[in-house]
Amino acid sequence: MQDCHDCHAYGRQADFPPLLCTSAMSKPAQRVLIVCHAFWEGLSRLPYVLHQTGCEISVFGPPKNYVSRSKFIRHRFYSSKEIETAMDQLQQHLNQVAEPYDFVLIGDDPVLYALERRREEAWVKEIFPSRAGLGGMDFITSKASFIQRCQQEQIAVPDFEICHDKPSLRVAASRLGYPLVIKEAQGYAGLAVSIVADQKNLELYPLDMPVIAQRFVAGRLGSAAVFYKNGQLLAWFSYYRARTWGALGPSAAIEFCHFPELQQILEKLGCLSGFHGACGVDFIQDDKSGGLVLLEQNFRPTLTVGLGLHAGVDSVAALAGILGIAGSSQTDFRQDASVSKLLPLFPQDVFRAIEARDWRGLLAWCTHVSWWREMNWRESKLFLFNWRQIIRRLLSSQARPLR
Repeated sequence: MQDCHDCHAYGRQADFPPLLCTSAMSKPAQRVLIVCHAFWEGLSRLPYVLHQTGCEISVFGPPKNYVSRSKFIRHRFYSSKEIETAMDQLQQHLNQVAEPYDFVLIGDDPVLYALERRREEAWVKEIFPSRAGLGGMDFITSKASFIQRCQQEQIAVPDFEICHDKPSLRVAASRLGYPLVIKEAQGYAGLAVSIVADQKNLELYPLDMPVIAQRFVAGRLGSAAVFYKNGQLLAWFSYYRARTWGALGPSAAIEFCHFPELQQILEKLGCLSGFHGACGVDFIQDDKSGGLVLLEQNFRPTLTVGLGLHAGVDSVAALAGILGIAGSSQTDFRQDASVSKLLPLFPQDVFRAIEARDWRGLLAWCTHVSWWREMNWRESKLFLFNWRQIIRRLLSSQARPLR
């Protein structure tokens, strides 16, 4: 494929394989580059929301990534599938692009972690989504730093200990009890979280790096989609995770619920992180006390980023406010506390039903016409791609979650 006008010199370096670009669209209010590496369906919802702000949207990531399938992308820059090489290519692209981007949006955790490993490089500091220096970078990329700082700020988190070896993990388990939650310092999509049922399973746990041992809290899972501008809380809406795709996987259905006490927690998290952009926060409503216990914060847009209007919160206006787009003067983003409807998510809930052999749940998608509105009909390529994935999963027993 020929290089387009935006990258005529880009991708012609002998050091890296060619980076390909495709184009088609019109003049913007802001130029936004989405950088991604993981194959996550949830991020593909973001281009349409950004498009409604009037942005010109480009994407940088491996070939055939989910986001690049959106029809609202103007330029597609394809990188190596090897993350460190991709970051070298990203630096090259940012140095060579004819006109600097107004906003570089980091779309997933692998990119965040790769940038953190280059924390001292000037170009990384310019695009990293924190306005709190290296301390903010630590807070965003280390689960150990995150939970320790939250505890210091008296944000309710599960009781925990940092364990460096198997003996210290055994001591932590004897104090915290079973089941025991074990988290690695970095991880995503539930891949770095284990729930250990008893001492026998604890001995089988492969410990080759420091981990966080955490008390298991029984309760109902909840999340919030949150929008920050330079660390200041701009907007948010919250919900129960009514169904998840796998015990530690993404939401498959949500039930809107407003938690007023969450606002103070979110404000503190903004101060600690200095985060700039859209992100997600996970918590649990403790069965015993009824209070909220913070589990983690996902410092990138989550799959519910565009669903705010269902609860009276304008996600488009919030993103426009983050980007500083003229005309985005809305400041009242209060969630409608009266909204408590259940909203199944496509395709996650369909994938969940197939994997769980929940044929009744699958049949519900055929009969509940109101659910069809959430199928993202405006994105024809993504829509057809998701249906191909569904058919493939129906024909196979190997269904695996996509974030």
